[in-house]
Amino acid sequence: MDDNIIGNSKLQEETFESSGIRYKGFGFEIFEHIQESLPFIFENLKFYQPIEYQQEDLIAIYKNSEIEFGIQLDPLIEVTILWNDKQHIEISFFSENYYIESLDIIKSFLTS
Repeated sequence: MDDNIIGNSKLQEETFESSGIRYKGFGFEIFEHIQESLPFIFENLKFYQPIEYQQEDLIAIYKNSEIEFGIQLDPLIEVTILWNDKQHIEISFFSENYYIESLDIIKSFLTS
């Protein structure tokens, strides 16, 4: 695995397709929205499964020469975690519009 924002956590890289087979929890549709609204982001996401802790989670990392952020889906507590080196934001079903809010946060990471 490349060095990235996740630090020294033990992760297994997987394809988007295999992550969709494995992960059956809250929030997976966010990637369809990213693919439609921000295709340049979707095309550069790397998908991972944690192999030491929270193995049921799904982590996606976006990284280019200037920007890096993560998206983590946790099916047990039904939350999506969006983070970069400055922010850590948790979104769930309590949000008025989960997908729009998530996409807005991702867009803010691109300009921060």
